[in-house]
Amino acid sequence: MHNGGIADFPLIKRKIQSFIPDEIFDMVQGNTDSEWAFALFLSKLEDPNARSFTPEILRQAMLKTISHLNDIAKEAGITEPSLMNFCVTDGESVVVTRYISSRKDEAASLASVTLHGFSHDLTYHQWFSSGTTFSEYADGGHYKMSKADKRENIIMIASEPLTFERADWMEIKTNNMVIITPKMNLLQIPIIDEFYVPPSDPVASARATEFAREKGLLNPRTSISSANKLSAVRRQPVGAHCC
Repeated sequence: MHNGGIADFPLIKRKIQSFIPDEIFDMVQGNTDSEWAFALFLSKLEDPNARSFTPEILRQAMLKTISHLNDIAKEAGITEPSLMNFCVTDGESVVVTRYISSRKDEAASLASVTLHGFSHDLTYHQWFSSGTTFSEYADGGHYKMSKADKRENIIMIASEPLTFERADWMEIKTNNMVIITPKMNLLQIPIIDEFYVPPSDPVASARATEFAREKGLLNPRTSISSANKLSAVRRQPVGAHCC
């Protein structure tokens, strides 16, 4: 899944394609930046036809993909930032990024909700919550996350908190990666490159939102998505999530 846009994609499309082996090249059926970015991601896997991948393999492939796209853009003299919110899964591990190739702009929003083997994609800011049950406690789509014990049966990554219990949700910062392991552990890791700004740097809290908003990829933080808008889609192998 890709939520965002590769800057000046028509100018670098052929360059991206030149790095993709024939087997993967022939799998692509369209011409969108999402599909070719995913093909590039597959090319970073030692065996893209493997049945499963460790979270570390997916993480490294994603980092290499983002870095390679940045290098191609730089070589082409492209100065507009690329919005690279990606989500990939092999059905067991999940890797999600919230990323922009800029030190001064806010990344686009993205949502991937994982719930007992299902995933769903939305479009706003990024937050995550976890627990043992997620259920409706009042009519009108009022849901809450509950924790019966220390186990994590449910992990949700969403654009905005899906409930009014804001304390249950933690925001995913710009230029960070979230990894969900097969054992339902959630790791948030910064993507450290030339566009990463540490939280201790005042620039981090001063990122501008105009660019992503102009692209239609950032909604106000004040909106809270109604949980009854969710429609679950069965999680598929990593080869199926291209756009």
